[in-house]
Amino acid sequence: MKSTQKNPYLGIPAGIIVSMLLSCLLVAACALLLQKQVLGFESVSIVNPVIKSVCALAAALIGTARFERMRWLLGAVCGIGYIVLTTLGFGLISGELQISSANLVDLAMCALAGMIGGIIRSLSR
Repeated sequence: MKSTQKNPYLGIPAGIIVSMLLSCLLVAACALLLQKQVLGFESVSIVNPVIKSVCALAAALIGTARFERMRWLLGAVCGIGYIVLTTLGFGLISGELQISSANLVDLAMCALAGMIGGIIRSLSR
């Protein structure tokens, strides 16, 4: 007998992958705006955390869609998974992977954004 119910845990990696693609698109758009001199170079320190937070929020909104309980916790897992894989991915692309205290701040920020995404998903029934 075939099960027609999908595994809800498959939404977490799907949310992380979609948010990583969104992150690449937003970084490319930011680079284009920097090249066209619409944004100044000093705006990178503001745009970078905004992109990370928006993408962690998106990962949580997508990743927690099939769950009924503890969406805030699973949203935090999505945010943490997003920042870990994105940090590794961009580190491998650039050729230098630096682990520092700034990574812990990014981890906490994305976990919080993911928790908020899980809470928003819980409230939007």
